[in-house]
Amino acid sequence: MKLAALLLAVAPLVSTAVMAAEQSRTLIANSVYCFKNGDWSDMVEASADRDEDAVMQLVNAGKCRMVTKAMKVMMVEPEEGGVGALILLPSGKTALTTEHFLRR
Repeated sequence: MKLAALLLAVAPLVSTAVMAAEQSRTLIANSVYCFKNGDWSDMVEASADRDEDAVMQLVNAGKCRMVTKAMKVMMVEPEEGGVGALILLPSGKTALTTEHFLRR
């Protein structure tokens, strides 16, 4: 009986750890993420237009960030319908990026 109770208590912890490991990603160096959906849309448009000034304006305004070194993040929601992948940064903040910048 005690073993069954222990297994029932530990099972959710193990499954949570496994699920977290599956969602863990590395945001590669020289990639970009933005904090708001509208800013991410602006970043995607500026990148498609090769408008370096618009990209840097978003970065300089603090709306988006460029990653100089790889960083561990958690994937919250995959990229879907033109909206970037929702990630959880080490600080606990959420941000949007493209799955092309994420590695397992």
